[in-house]
Amino acid sequence: MKEKSLLKSYLKYLIPTITTMTLFSTYTMVDGIFVGRGVGSEGLAAVNIAMPFVTLAFAFAILISIGSLNLIAHEKGRNNKKGADEFFSLGMAISVIFAISLSLVGIIFINPLVRALGASGHMVYMVKEYLSIIIYFLPFYLTSYVFEIMVKADGRPSITTILMLMSALTNISLDYIFIFKFHWGLMGAAVATGLAQTIPTIGYLIYFLSPKSYLKFKKFKLKAFMVKEIFSYGFPASLSELSSGFCTLVLNLAVGRLYGEEGLAAFSVIAYVMIFVVNTMLAINQSSQPLIGYYYGAREFEKIPVLRKYILISVASLSLIMVLAIEIWPEFFVNVFLTDVTSEFMAFASRALRIFSISFLILGFNITNGGYLTAVAKPRFEFIITILRGYALVLAVSFIITNFMPKEYIWSTITISDFLTLIIGYFLIRIELKELNKLSEKARRLK
Repeated sequence: MKEKSLLKSYLKYLIPTITTMTLFSTYTMVDGIFVGRGVGSEGLAAVNIAMPFVTLAFAFAILISIGSLNLIAHEKGRNNKKGADEFFSLGMAISVIFAISLSLVGIIFINPLVRALGASGHMVYMVKEYLSIIIYFLPFYLTSYVFEIMVKADGRPSITTILMLMSALTNISLDYIFIFKFHWGLMGAAVATGLAQTIPTIGYLIYFLSPKSYLKFKKFKLKAFMVKEIFSYGFPASLSELSSGFCTLVLNLAVGRLYGEEGLAAFSVIAYVMIFVVNTMLAINQSSQPLIGYYYGAREFEKIPVLRKYILISVASLSLIMVLAIEIWPEFFVNVFLTDVTSEFMAFASRALRIFSISFLILGFNITNGGYLTAVAKPRFEFIITILRGYALVLAVSFIITNFMPKEYIWSTITISDFLTLIIGYFLIRIELKELNKLSEKARRLK
């Protein structure tokens, strides 16, 4: 009976979170579809080149939001509302200050930023056209994301679904109008995305100012240890998000070197598909962290392995479904984003996508393993996992493949790095589970 109740609590978070992430992924993919069909493969490649900078911004939002989420969950588990409110208010204050600062830096240094992202030739103009608009909307982007995580910490994940649906519909509608009716090209896609982000930001703000929210904005004294705690818990997750941008940057450079513009066009399709898969795994991660953190703070350690079982089943099931769909219908995913492609390019892109998609069977376990370890107060273990899969191994594997192996192997870079990480992560999880068993036994003796 207890397990059924725990499953119900897990699904209460999982279903709206997956729905929200699916909506986010959908309108991100719709952006790509409209750009690919309305601007062309060069436009799609330009957006992909710009993504590492957007990812950098999101990485800091995750640093604050995930750090605050875990600490709020621990405080709620201890029935310390004052502490939960303080971490909530501090997290929101830091995120707003950073978002505005990053936007100003981006505006001032737009030209060197575009070059640093790897744009060259005609791509410089196209990337700049897109980024110069997105930068102005960064405060809404980042604040909206932090609010979204805070709502989950508040125990009301369904609110994110409603607001994300409104945002998605707005983005899709404006994409069509700005790109196909006004013929604004990349600028139109950027404006549509930016305006769509203002809706959830305003909605979340109204919610937290209403009597319905558990977490409240409170005056707080800036305490160094609180900032340190937020950064300590959020840093691994932030690095994980940043690693997506780093991987995209590394593979953009490697694929461009090996295959040229044709390879970049194929990888831009792969990158959009990967966004959908990664966001689904992040949804599982984010839906489980508040519960695991709460039970860890409440010292109900026996419930945590049960939650972990649900996480593993969710990851395995959804990963398998998505990979099977890609392996059976790769041409469909290419056609979604690009039209009027040659049969040679279709064969090339489809094979690249098939090879790359094998990584989707593995990466979800690494993402959720990292989130789980942070939720049980082991952020340093998630740090190890993130550094390996997102930086060290990706860089090493791509270097070896680019210089010493057949170039087709470049599509297996993420698969190889994630597989090696999974082996190491297995041993880290075993260490943590042994410690958790000891804590559980100690808690039972004290009862």
